[in-house]
Amino acid sequence: MKVGDSVQHSLDEWERRNLEAAMLHACNAVDGTARKVFPTVGSNRRFTRLLRENYAILGPMGAPGIDIDKTRFPVTVPHPTTPDGRPDIADVIYGIHRCSHGHGDELPAGFALIPNAEGPAGFTGLESTPGTLRLSDRIIFGLLAVAVLSPANKGQSVPGYYLTYGKQVLLIDKWWGRAADFAAVVAAGPVLPSVTLDFSNWKR
Repeated sequence: MKVGDSVQHSLDEWERRNLEAAMLHACNAVDGTARKVFPTVGSNRRFTRLLRENYAILGPMGAPGIDIDKTRFPVTVPHPTTPDGRPDIADVIYGIHRCSHGHGDELPAGFALIPNAEGPAGFTGLESTPGTLRLSDRIIFGLLAVAVLSPANKGQSVPGYYLTYGKQVLLIDKWWGRAADFAAVVAAGPVLPSVTLDFSNWKR
């Protein structure tokens, strides 16, 4: 399936408030992009590497206000790929969401997305207990932005679809491959904090 098709399917499912299906297609868009960017790298490492190299996009779009580069989460995922072995958001998205949906399994209890993307811009919801983590459904749009803005996806087409950042509307067909231009979008948007969440005293 083309990356553009996965992007369109994800947005359509989100409009239907089918968050798990929207997340499945968003993960497929990232996975398809990562396969183009790192064709000789295994699935886990290419997926998480692509996200980490694009945290400047994923963070503002999908987890505003959280320093996702430094934050580690109190959950267990198979084969975390961070240097310190503690799962970051890329590991959680791959190990929990991408693998569960991709293998046709039910999402583990305590990991369902929180439906708050329609809330105020610049804020995100997150719920965690030791061993569980619920991200905002904003993360869907962060994943889609990583795929859309990747230069590997120039030439894709999803007419009429768009993403938003703050009050700015980004028509997807005008933004394919423009990762280098996204910093200016963030700079023109709301000023966000960058909070490192500390779960170091929690037991997984």
